[in-house]
Order: sequence, then structure tokens, then C-alpha cells
Amino acid sequence: MNRRQFLLLATAGTLGSALGVSALMKHATAATPQCLYSASDNPAGGHFLTRLEISSGTLGSQAVPVRGHAVLPLADGRVLMFGRRPAFECVAVDFAKSGGVTPIQATAGRHFDGHGCLSADGGALFTTESAYDEKRGVLGIRDRKTFQHLGEYDTHGLDPHDVHLMPDGKTLVVANGGIEQHPDFGRRKLNLDTMQPSLVYLDAATGKKIDEYRLPDHQLSIRHLLVTPGGDVGAALQYEGDLHRQQPASLVAWQHRGGGLELLGINTQAITPFSGYMADLAFDPGRNILAVTSPRGNHVSFWGVAEQRFLHATPLPEPSGIAFLPEQQVFRVSDATGSLHTLASNRQQASASLLRQFPDQLWDNHLVIT
Repeated sequence: MNRRQFLLLATAGTLGSALGVSALMKHATAATPQCLYSASDNPAGGHFLTRLEISSGTLGSQAVPVRGHAVLPLADGRVLMFGRRPAFECVAVDFAKSGGVTPIQATAGRHFDGHGCLSADGGALFTTESAYDEKRGVLGIRDRKTFQHLGEYDTHGLDPHDVHLMPDGKTLVVANGGIEQHPDFGRRKLNLDTMQPSLVYLDAATGKKIDEYRLPDHQLSIRHLLVTPGGDVGAALQYEGDLHRQQPASLVAWQHRGGGLELLGINTQAITPFSGYMADLAFDPGRNILAVTSPRGNHVSFWGVAEQRFLHATPLPEPSGIAFLPEQQVFRVSDATGSLHTLASNRQQASASLLRQFPDQLWDNHLVIT
């Protein structure tokens, strides 16, 4: 693998969100995305990669052999869907070809952990994976066109879940969740007393570790990440301690560029409804508001990153994917009941508005718009 292949230009897999067709027509601009994509299930337990054509309102779902998590549209028109951990398969779907599903198999002794991103030139694909018998996390490296396995980088931690490209175009940031799992035990967590989550920065050209950050509570698993154009990083956390004994100090962390990884402030009464679980993130840079979904807590939470504290929360049933739309100054949110909502970017409490509902689409934790 040569150095040029792994120079990176921009963050891949930008999170997006869903729009109802009537709202789309009302607010349509040249910058309005044409399609949204999400992994989904149906009430019968089938797995799909779903696409909503925004201009027409046409909803199409391609059946896939694995439950999906994050999705990543490619420049050639295909869409990657990463298998939900622990998965031995991801898929590439070509909606232009009926039944155009290409499987991507994990290499021996590895399983996929749900996320991935592209290299600078779009030629290489990085995927979060676990070398489960070796008890270590890795980033798999594949050719983006053929998905041929080229190699891997060590993530210097267990359970790498999310990975993003930093704006410098040369650095990868990885969320090591810290949880040991093995496919012989399904999704059972094997090391909760000794887990060590970390936020690790890697040189994208060589895999060399540049830096590493940890939180004061080793049972706060670092799961999903958000990277701003300025190089700040937000992290959604999941608490693996005993909620009946105590609540975590926070469930959201923020790292200003060049600074430490800091928990955002919140009191016990406010954090209790989130049930120790945060999922997806989106950021309004104009107001410095971070929005984070809590599907187990049935709320979307809002945080002020300048003040480093919790602002308020809006109730929603099992909110999943979320994204900020700068043209409209709103957040869009999907939920596990098949609904799509809009939420104003506001420092005060505001209600969600239902945009559209698809009862047979049980959205997973992420949405992407193109």
C-alpha cells in the first residue's frame, strides 16, 4: 500500500436526514439533497437498505441479507451499508440495478462493527472491525471499487465502532467502545468491569497512533462521533455501569480542536430519562448547539458546546438518526416507529413536528442524504 493511496481529503459518510415531501417542495433549493438513505427493518424482521427519492416521494427498499447500521453513498452510485456488530458481512447496493447487491465478506477472524469511511482520493475504504480471538480492534482497508482486502491498522483499543476523517485530510479519529465481544457469545459484553474505551487518532497514511484520549469513567463507552469542519469532535456515549446504583456524570463529550476530551455538564435529574444511552449526533455551528438522540430514553437532547452543558430535551418515540440542515436551520430526526420529524435548532424547549410516516420502515440509528 503506497502513501498516496491513503492521503485523505474530506470526511466521508456525512450524516443527513429525512424530509417529508410536502416540506421539501416548500423549502426546495438548489442545495436540497435528492435522496436519503438508511438501514431499516420491517415489522416481520426483514432487513433493508432504504432510499427516499425526495423530489417524487418514492420510497424504495432493497432487501439485504444482514441487519444494517451506518450507510455510505459512493461516487459511482452504489451505497454501502455496514453490518450491525457483530457482522460478518456488509453490502453494496446499486439501486439502478434491480437486485444489485454486492456482499463484502469479513476476513478470517474479524467481524464488522458498524461504520466506515473513504480515503482522500476515494480509492480506499476503512471499516471498523474486531479481531475477536486476538482481543483487539482494527480498521480494515479495502479497495473501494472491488472491495478487495488490502490490509488493516490497529486501533489501539477494543470494539472500534465509529471512524471519521479529520479536516486536515491526513488523520483518522476512531471511537474505541472498549467492550470485548466474541461471536460465540452473540452480543454479550464480556469485560464490563475492565473495559477501557478511548478516542484514538491515527495517521491515515501509515496507521501510526498520533494521540489517545480517555474519559474519567471507564464504563462510558464511546460510540458515535461527529467531526466539525473546524476539527472539533463530539462523542455520543453509552453507560455500561449499573443505572440502579448511579447515573453517569454525562452521556455526551466534546473535544475542542487541540484540547482535551471533556464531558458536557448535566445534573442527575436531567440525565436519568436517557437510560444511559445516546446514539446519533448533529451540530448547528451557527448556534453552537449539539443535538443527540436517545432511542432508549425516548428523547432528543440539546447541548451548548460553548458553555459545555445540557440545554434541554424534546420527547420523541425511539429517535434514531439526526442531522442539521443549515438552509432551514432545523434538525431532522428519524425514529424506530417509521416516522420522520423536524426540530427547530433552539436553546429553548420546542416541540417536534411530524413530517412523514412510513409504518413499515423501522429506521436504524443513521441517515445519510445526498
